[in-house]
Amino acid sequence: MSNRDQIQNYLYEEIMTGIKQYIESNQLNQGDQIPTEAELCEIFQASRISIRRAIKELVDEGVLQIIRGKGTFVNTFRKEIHLLHFQGYTEGLTTKSDFITKDIISIEKIKGTPHINHKFDNKFDEYIELVRKVYRNNQILSLDYAYFPTALYPSIENKITSESSTFKIINDEYGINFKKVCKDLEFVHPTEVVQKHLEVNRMTPIILVDKIIYNEESIPVHYSNYYLIADRVKLRLETDY
Repeated sequence: MSNRDQIQNYLYEEIMTGIKQYIESNQLNQGDQIPTEAELCEIFQASRISIRRAIKELVDEGVLQIIRGKGTFVNTFRKEIHLLHFQGYTEGLTTKSDFITKDIISIEKIKGTPHINHKFDNKFDEYIELVRKVYRNNQILSLDYAYFPTALYPSIENKITSESSTFKIINDEYGINFKKVCKDLEFVHPTEVVQKHLEVNRMTPIILVDKIIYNEESIPVHYSNYYLIADRVKLRLETDY
């Protein structure tokens, strides 16, 4: 490969990164149009050949979509979620390039259903139910249901805000340390309630993640299930041998 080819290859990769940063910094959502090739040439001070190659690669990645006669548009920009990370759900989403926000739909005291009680090994019968929507760069990403036994977390409902980390509250305010987490995943059709909150239809692919966290005595101390819009995320597994 000639030095000229190496420079061009390096340049188009930089442009790819630059276009992704442009999408995020301008908070473009799926369906929004990006600048034209000529405008991108001006923005990145690059040749049309380099711009076209960068766009082609981003189309292949699924970041962009070309509509003939109309232009180039933002496609589904998937958020990577590491399934084996042992941290709070929204903490695991946060990166320098992502703007993660939470909107509390409801927070109330409830009596345990047989399903919820079973998740806690029938050790508790009353819980605080927290329902939140999670946004990534102002785009809905998921709907989260979390359950906190009132016997373990008295008055936790007064400590939770849209900005707070429930994991940090559990650790710092109640002195509970986590030892093990179990997650079950399945593809589901969204219920009417889930459709409403996620603003999707019944045929939209949804990933349901069911999560139980245990303390150092192997007692279940936290249960949650969250609904992810499948085409907005990619799931990652990584572990050491």
